[in-house]
Amino acid sequence: MNHLVKLCLLALASGLPVAGAQAADDNELNLGRMTAGYSYFNKPFADTAMHNADLSACLADAANMRSFGEQLRPTGLLPELMADSATRGTVMAGVENCMVVHGWRVVHLSDAEGATLAALPPADLMARLSPWIGAETPHGDVVRVWHNDAALAAVNHFSLHASHSKDGDLSLLALASLPNDALKANRAEATAATEHPQKITLDPKWKKPKLKPEMLDAAPEGSAIIIIGVSGISLRQGNGFVFNRMGPDIDTQPSAIDHGLDEIAAGAGAIGGSGLHIMAFAVPPGRWRIYSMFGGGISLNFCLGAPSFEAKAGEVIYAGALNLKQEKLAPDQSLDAVRAWAGGAKAVERVKPAIWTNGSRSKCAPNSLYALEFEGAPFEQGYALGSKATALKAAQ
Repeated sequence: MNHLVKLCLLALASGLPVAGAQAADDNELNLGRMTAGYSYFNKPFADTAMHNADLSACLADAANMRSFGEQLRPTGLLPELMADSATRGTVMAGVENCMVVHGWRVVHLSDAEGATLAALPPADLMARLSPWIGAETPHGDVVRVWHNDAALAAVNHFSLHASHSKDGDLSLLALASLPNDALKANRAEATAATEHPQKITLDPKWKKPKLKPEMLDAAPEGSAIIIIGVSGISLRQGNGFVFNRMGPDIDTQPSAIDHGLDEIAAGAGAIGGSGLHIMAFAVPPGRWRIYSMFGGGISLNFCLGAPSFEAKAGEVIYAGALNLKQEKLAPDQSLDAVRAWAGGAKAVERVKPAIWTNGSRSKCAPNSLYALEFEGAPFEQGYALGSKATALKAAQ
């Protein structure tokens, strides 16, 4: 059973609400759902080759998406990618989010025009969309652009039922170069990796990474200590964050190399209140990133770009206080609250704020995908998505 399903079952067993369970307005931005109606993707100065390349890449990333319901089903009950409406909606939301992070705009058309276009053969549909794909002022209404939405408290981050518009993504319908068989193959590969993960035995010293204040000075030799604060817990914004350790590339788990801990979850249930919850973890040294935001087991994964920081052996790193209800998410790295929480622990004398860098990529995972940026932090060299994709578009 994967980590997020465990979180969800824990929430349900504790009587906690599941994020995204409330009804949502179709016109309200929800990162767990695609735009309602008929739409296509537009980027000024782009051409169909760029459109198809980015869309194919996003389809490969979205193949890892799964609906909340599918995660809880026994293996083998959902052999077809599009057999479940919620799963189809989850995949389509992932494709749209991915294209927005790649710098594309979502352009909405009327139901009448959209239905007419959706009925065309793929080649004819692409011919109709081609002059609109790279237009500075596209045909239709621009309804979504990159806004670092995952950092905004006003945006709903989760959807329990990822509703979708059947055949509403006209760009996808026009992409005849990636037939259903190829999409199903991508899905089958992602499913196999999820249901049959590589079995890795951790070194016993990492079995209990969470530390109480009185345990800080007894952290395992060679470890780093990461301290994280989380507040503002709610149905809309979620329960907390999962951090993971970065490997030499996005396909390699560092635990497969050194048998160290790869993942920690910093959060609290709704019954814990919305005040500041401070947590400390003894972890292997390395580069750690915000892997996802979770709410009752539903996850928004930041595989397309996330803030990360370095934690060296012997260091005590404060990632900051992350307030989920803050208008724009940013780590408050004032050390007063940490010092008060740590009491007389000597380790607190070594605590220092994390140095954040945006733009860390990883493998995408359920239930939705996007990118997260901390305003003012630098970017990894070569990163060209999110606000960097927007800057590139402006330069062109």
